[in-house]
Parts: sequence; structure tokens; C-alpha cells
Amino acid sequence: MKIVMLNAATLPVYRDELARLLIEASKQGITAGLPPTFEQQEAENVFHDLRPAISHNELLLWIARDEQGVTGTVLLNLVRSEESLHHAEVSALLVCSRVRRSGVGRLLLRESEIKAQVLRYTMLSSDMQSGTAAEAFYRSQGYRCAQCKSSTDYRRRNEVVYYKQLQP
Repeated sequence: MKIVMLNAATLPVYRDELARLLIEASKQGITAGLPPTFEQQEAENVFHDLRPAISHNELLLWIARDEQGVTGTVLLNLVRSEESLHHAEVSALLVCSRVRRSGVGRLLLRESEIKAQVLRYTMLSSDMQSGTAAEAFYRSQGYRCAQCKSSTDYRRRNEVVYYKQLQP
């Protein structure tokens, strides 16, 4: 198993495999920060559209690979706002069904946490649908459920936010 951070130049090499991973997740009802899609070209476009943000270091993308190809991915959104200068968001943590529960998700998440610490972020968050396996996974990795804002958007989509304080 190898974890690799992609850049705007290397992303196209893996776009096809990433698209298949997104389609598999969409078919299983997993929503992880990327729009659900069931068509190969549409899914490839989702990843193609990330290139400008990756080029500007606003978004980091890692993949996990084995001898059969891409087995997982995670995105780390680094866009800073005045309210949250040291807060980054983990999204699109997707793991291929054939390797789930083998540590791939944990390795990808840990890689994003290490990079966030190097970049001096002190908090990571991730939003997800409540009642899913993602909640248990994030809790097992030291994330805590945040008090959600009384946003109708969160209530409607049945989402919760998990966060983790990082050590400086």
C-alpha cells in the first residue's frame, strides 16, 4: 500500500480510477463532500474541476494505491477565512469496497492530519451524514461531534460535523 499526494499535473493520470471510486461510493449511497455521480465522464469531470484549487494550494488530494490501482482518496480543503485561520476541512474520504476495514482510510486520514499540522492548522473538521459508518470511523480516530449550528441546511440533509484539535 502506498499513499501519494497528487498535484495538478499528476491528477489526470489517476482521474479515471478516482472516477470509478466516486461512482462506487455514489452507488452505495456514500456522500463524502463530492457530488454523487453515476456516469464515468461526469465523475472524471468532478476530479478535473479540482485542478485549479490544487494548483493554488487551496486543496490537497492524496490517493492510496496497491498493485490493483487506486484504493482510496482524501481531500484536505485549506481555504482560510477570517473566522477560522487555523481550521481545515477533510472531505471526500473514499475507500474502495474491496479494501475497507484494512486501514486504508486510517492511513489517508493520518496523512492529511500530518500535513495540516506541518502547515500550522490546529483544527480539522469533516461533515457527514449522521447514522453512517463514517461517524464511528471518525470517532475511532479521535474526532468529536460538534454542536451543529441550527442551520436548516444541516437538519435537512441530516448531517453532523466532527472535529479534531491538532497538537502544534
